[in-house]
Amino acid sequence: MLRLLLAWFVIACFFRTACAANFNDPQTILSLDNDIVFAVSDSAALTGDEQWFYSDNIIDRSPSQYLHFKVRVYNPLDTHVPVWFSIGFPAVKVLTVTDGYNRWETGDNTPFHSRAVNAPNYHFPSILKPSSYTEFSGTMSGEILRYSFSVATPEFYSNLYMKTLQRDMAFFGAMGLLTVLCVLGYFASRNLVFLSFASFIFAITFWFFRVFGYAFELLWPNTPSLNDISYAISVYSVLITAFWVLFQTLARENHVVYGAKAVKRFCAIFPLIGISLWLGVGLDIALKFPVVLFFPFTLIAGIVITVEHKRGSDRAKWLAAAMFPVTFSTLILTIIALFEVDLFLEPIATFMTGLVTTCLFMVALTASYMVKVVQRERDAQKETAQLKSEQATRLEALVAERTLALEKTNSILAELASKDGLTGLPNRRTLDLFVDTTFDKALCDYDILAIALIDLDHFKIINDRFGHDVGDEVLKGIAGILAPLNSADQVAARYGGEEFAIAKRIKRNGEINLGEHIDKITHNELQPTAQPSEADEFAEQLNAVHRAISQLAIASIGDRKLGACIGWTLCKGSDDVVEAFRRADKALYVAKDKGRNLIIPAL
Repeated sequence: MLRLLLAWFVIACFFRTACAANFNDPQTILSLDNDIVFAVSDSAALTGDEQWFYSDNIIDRSPSQYLHFKVRVYNPLDTHVPVWFSIGFPAVKVLTVTDGYNRWETGDNTPFHSRAVNAPNYHFPSILKPSSYTEFSGTMSGEILRYSFSVATPEFYSNLYMKTLQRDMAFFGAMGLLTVLCVLGYFASRNLVFLSFASFIFAITFWFFRVFGYAFELLWPNTPSLNDISYAISVYSVLITAFWVLFQTLARENHVVYGAKAVKRFCAIFPLIGISLWLGVGLDIALKFPVVLFFPFTLIAGIVITVEHKRGSDRAKWLAAAMFPVTFSTLILTIIALFEVDLFLEPIATFMTGLVTTCLFMVALTASYMVKVVQRERDAQKETAQLKSEQATRLEALVAERTLALEKTNSILAELASKDGLTGLPNRRTLDLFVDTTFDKALCDYDILAIALIDLDHFKIINDRFGHDVGDEVLKGIAGILAPLNSADQVAARYGGEEFAIAKRIKRNGEINLGEHIDKITHNELQPTAQPSEADEFAEQLNAVHRAISQLAIASIGDRKLGACIGWTLCKGSDDVVEAFRRADKALYVAKDKGRNLIIPAL
């Protein structure tokens, strides 16, 4: 009995069939790493005798063997749910996946178009049937296998890719800009510090570009044979350029940096060591070799910086401060990659942060160097530079003075072109421009234009009896009534002589029968409880203007009362503008024929 229980315990712990994961929430991602089971075989086909394990860590697999996997996903919902079965951050040469209905064959050894979804990770579209299980299974092979299984909706992955893409593109853009600036710094100064730092940044950026999978799609989508060699070149280049930055930054004239000769020899044979490991031991060891060397690199860098600081190098302490962020973040990334421990830090984001911080430090150091170079050049040509500076200052002052005068002149001309010289109201040109832009949908969003024409009664008699100066005083008084009406949506302008015009933009609230609306306003038939429209408000505004003109007192004309005829209408579109002014003008003359001092709306 005890043996049976022990056997059952061993089977429960180490051997499983495909586990089931519940896909409860379509709004989140479901990790399958703890639910998937694995098996190893010598061929891509299963014989049925394989042993399935809950973890791949206890499986001893040779590079030539195939790793099989399977997992069951249960959909407890009563609807079909489209999902992507995904393998994240992958390194798989040959990959086959099926959901029981569809079968996909892809991998890093096949062209990019073989992927079911065009993305850096592997995604396989499927549909989870309501209240049932869907089993995903497959086979992968390669000297190095890296994977993380999950399932989520296409919308979730699309949003995730959008955020990741924004982060990555910002990082690549910053690194690219730093690389260009360093190259320009090298050509400007011929100092190899700039070139070494540019090479280091470029190697790091290319490594990220390759690791994140963008290179598969953008650089060699139809040449998968470049995948392994490109990764090897990038990771070895990172370490070599890091050594170059270290020793080139500490280099001084007539001085050999401590340990420089030995490190140069090592960097020369370093790629050969990697190739030998690749051919003799395997790709996995060859790619881990430069990562492992990070620890001795950190030790060597610390020793070199310490010795050079004691030798009197001012750059040593600043270089140590600059290299600390990327060194620390690389240490975190290396520990997670080599020992697969959970440090509760996002390794890529941590490394990016450290690298960007170090780049900022290095930019500050190189900027300091450039300042010193520029300072020496300025000291050598101090008198000439000072003279040029004074000349430039005088020229700038003269240009600024002339520019200010020109701006004032343009402002005055613009005001003169848009204002009536006597009354200060907008002139007819401004009114025409206001009307033209009202129905331009690219500039405004209005459907109706209310137009009113105002003509003073018996103004010629005032001019003839009291003189033109008094007539001008009357016009200025009328302008004082109309000026407050001007706003972004309304213009009250002098139309010509004793005529004035008001135009107001009105938004349409549903379909408006212009004739019926004006008729109701005229006969006061609008419902008193109804919300007044902008057209009603315009009519009330004209009544207020008419009363104000009637009550306007001009001392120069004694007790003589002023009156005005007002004709107005509603314009319903750009093709109705000319006719609308004719209707308003006609209504104006109707008011005069009926005895003057009236407001007449027109259809």
